Amino acid sequence: MVAFLMTAGVAIGLAMAAPLGPVNLIVIRTALNLGLRAAFMAGLGAVLGDVLMASIAAFGLRSIQHTISDYAMLLQIVGGLFLVIMGVKTARTHFASSDLTPPPHAARLGLTFSLTVTNPGTALGFLAVFSAMANVLQLGQAPYRPILVLAGVAAGGALWWLLLSVIISKLKSRLSTLTLDRINRWSGVCVAAFGFVLLLRAFD
Repeated sequence: MVAFLMTAGVAIGLAMAAPLGPVNLIVIRTALNLGLRAAFMAGLGAVLGDVLMASIAAFGLRSIQHTISDYAMLLQIVGGLFLVIMGVKTARTHFASSDLTPPPHAARLGLTFSLTVTNPGTALGFLAVFSAMANVLQLGQAPYRPILVLAGVAAGGALWWLLLSVIISKLKSRLSTLTLDRINRWSGVCVAAFGFVLLLRAFD
């Protein structure tokens, strides 16, 4: 059960971190300009923000677990559709040449943290996903369950920023908007696939 909750958290963390947004662009630009370490550190700010937002959603839903169970199917459909739409939107988003322009100053961990926690989509995203997976995660069953899921969310987010930083740092000499589009397309496909899994579970 511990492994399952951690794995579910990792999947959620990856799904929430992967879609193209301001933080992804900041990390990409930082990797191009300052290298892997600086880019990864910038990404960790987003991880802290994600964990904070996920904590609010997870512990908030834990207190109304019984109510959520009454609307499990509806919540799974809403959460699944949210991820599918987010994934498709991500896959269809294209980078512009200006997105590769180096930042005017080094990205700070605090910058990516503040961008994450002030983005309404972050809180709504975690709320939708946790609601959709309420019957699977059973966050209200024991105090340790949301903690394990949140640890997985942190690990999944850190894994995404590490992978992105490594890829951009290794490919920066031959990086183009086409390469970034491909990375974004596949990340969008993975997010949408996660959403389809939730939809299938809703009608199972």
